[in-house]
Amino acid sequence: MSLPHRPSSCTASLIGREHVRLGRNNQDGVFVTSRGDTTVAVVTDGCSSQPFSEVGARLGARAMAVMTAALVHVSLEDLPQVACDHLSAWLARWVRAVEVDDATAVLEQYGLFTVLCAAQRGGECVVFGSGDGAVFVDGVLTRLDSGADNAPAYLGYRLRGAPVAPKVHHLGPARRVALATDGVDGWLTRTPTALATLLDDPLAWTNPAHLQRRLNVLNEVERFTDDTTLAALDVSER
Repeated sequence: MSLPHRPSSCTASLIGREHVRLGRNNQDGVFVTSRGDTTVAVVTDGCSSQPFSEVGARLGARAMAVMTAALVHVSLEDLPQVACDHLSAWLARWVRAVEVDDATAVLEQYGLFTVLCAAQRGGECVVFGSGDGAVFVDGVLTRLDSGADNAPAYLGYRLRGAPVAPKVHHLGPARRVALATDGVDGWLTRTPTALATLLDDPLAWTNPAHLQRRLNVLNEVERFTDDTTLAALDVSER
């Protein structure tokens, strides 16, 4: 019996010029993992007004990907709610493990981040998350708004009692899926087809370093103001 085809994946991330100017770290996170016939990609974007949000963003990307991939008994339709509940519970344990007496301060300084997640099983995929960025599914680009006053809905706000629910951006067949943090906004406004062109390069799927190199070259021209992170999956046979 042959094993199901596992999607190819590629990721890239770079620090925005504004964070370079301010001497701050890249506040995005990215992680891709597989378990059985499920492959999960996650990108996160830390709250820019907080000093150490890259900590939560990077740990959160890994935690979300690993926990979501492990939910093999959960249907793709139910996965967004269950996975985000798991991430909220993990975040609550994490911030309280750091400091019980002032967990709220730890959450605000370290644990606020947007999250976009794609879970692929065979030819089916669900894309969901909370916050802004961009989603690309089989040639269709969806730009996600950051909300009123440029204040994204962080899942971490659940720990303060806010009813933050995940939004489902795609559920159904998909062969190529990409997630991006909001650092791509200006780039995609100027060139809406740029992401599709980038992912059409066969080397992006066969050379693990290629997408990062291409993004670095693009940065010489585009001068990305904000941190910019991409994660993509493709189930095409090669």
